[in-house]
Amino acid sequence: MLNIYKPKLGDEALYHLTSANRTIVGGRLMEFVQQKVVRMKMIGEDSGDTIYEYQLLAQQIEGTALIHEWAMDMEILQSPLKIVLDEAGRLKDIRNLFEIREKWEGSYVSHLRRKYKHMKEGLEELIAETDALLKDKTRFLQSLDGYSAWRFFFQDNFNGQQGTHQQDLLLKGFFGQVDLPLSVDATWTEEYGIGQYSCQLETKGKLDERKFDRKMFARMLKDLTGVFNVNAQLDVLMEEQFQFDKHHWLLAGEMYLETKVSDWYSVASAHVLERIDAVRADELKKHFNVAAEPTA
Repeated sequence: MLNIYKPKLGDEALYHLTSANRTIVGGRLMEFVQQKVVRMKMIGEDSGDTIYEYQLLAQQIEGTALIHEWAMDMEILQSPLKIVLDEAGRLKDIRNLFEIREKWEGSYVSHLRRKYKHMKEGLEELIAETDALLKDKTRFLQSLDGYSAWRFFFQDNFNGQQGTHQQDLLLKGFFGQVDLPLSVDATWTEEYGIGQYSCQLETKGKLDERKFDRKMFARMLKDLTGVFNVNAQLDVLMEEQFQFDKHHWLLAGEMYLETKVSDWYSVASAHVLERIDAVRADELKKHFNVAAEPTA
């Protein structure tokens, strides 16, 4: 979030978030579309930091794998989430990770074991991985600070100066053990009217060749494909647009990132944010297929 005007205690906004992902490896295609209705509320300040409460109100997903349904269960587990952003708008801390872990250990694991009792392979591995994640705050924060819809709310290192400025963006673990370093041109514009003020941030990113570990990336591709002389030339396309009101609440946003190797490996993700009112939120919730709370 941008350092233009501070939001007031109790300010909140409702959002409709849509995320789509398409992964192609050889002849295999995996894709999904997830929609969420969420509420962001400013609940406090602490030595320059701003604390927000993120709450999932409803969601639905159209996917091709069981892991997508698991992802929805993880969304429910992590709501509400109390997020701490520093003065630059960067993710700094999660205040209620202990409560989420208590929820997980108290009833949620049993709920998932009942729900996925017909899952023959992988269930215990997923449970063990989630358990380890909830016990490691550094890893948990990193899981939120990648290239997902969370990025709408974590606009780091941008001070609101008009014009175009270059900044670095490091997506840690984007390719498993391989980071994706990007060089981003961020353009900030402001618009004024009678009694009105709005601002917009546009970004375009490209691969930072100097910082990209191409050897490790090539090794990952070899392990993935079993091909020794695989081409590791990575093409990256990144474009984003964010619109804010004068209190730096998002009004709308779009993000797109595609990473591609030749014609056989491609990962593309798109995210769209729309600020909505309570009436629209209720309409969406009626049509979504997963509530914000687990059933017994």
